[in-house]
Amino acid sequence: MKGMLSLPFVLVLCLLAGSARAGQISVQFDFRGSSVSLLGGLIQVPPDGSITSASGAVVVNGLGSAAPVSGPAALQGFGMAAAINALTFGNTITGNPSLTQLGGASGTLTAGLSQVLFASPMQIALAGSINCTGPSCAILSLPRALTGTQLLTLAAMPIANLASVGNALINATYAITLGGLTGSLHLVGAEVSRSYSPIPEPHTAGMLAIGLTLLAGWRAARSRR
Repeated sequence: MKGMLSLPFVLVLCLLAGSARAGQISVQFDFRGSSVSLLGGLIQVPPDGSITSASGAVVVNGLGSAAPVSGPAALQGFGMAAAINALTFGNTITGNPSLTQLGGASGTLTAGLSQVLFASPMQIALAGSINCTGPSCAILSLPRALTGTQLLTLAAMPIANLASVGNALINATYAITLGGLTGSLHLVGAEVSRSYSPIPEPHTAGMLAIGLTLLAGWRAARSRR
């Protein structure tokens, strides 16, 4: 059919429509290398117990899985559980505290791709309990059930190697209060996986539609020959 665009040109349009574009990178971290201090440092987990599970994902914008860009970021699905087994001043302290993130914590990945600055504290749900037997449990305000929700201030979260797939690291220390017990959280995370989800742009979707329409027309013309 005279004047009809050639198939190669149509395929070029389709390839342009499917080329790399902006999307979201979700980096999953294993935080079991973290540690928690409670009661002003009287309990250190580990060695006074262990972090039994801890994980979460940092989501940032990017142009590919290894090409993050500064801008909106979030921490999603964060959770941590611990087993406590400590001997302190003649007291035996045990427990199974856990915390679970509620919703997402939004922030901004800085221009140097080296940290996420959070706009507001992260809301968490508490569960489990801290038990105590011994002569000074009451002075330590134990035993204590951990229930309800509270806010955990993260402020700035340092991230290293975010542009290197499989090598992203998080290492940060935060002052915390869990169920009224003061302490600190040394958050250490190692990347275990990542995914990339392109976000179709309006003009890209339009180019794809044009390419497919032209391809259909080319095929129809071929069939009438």
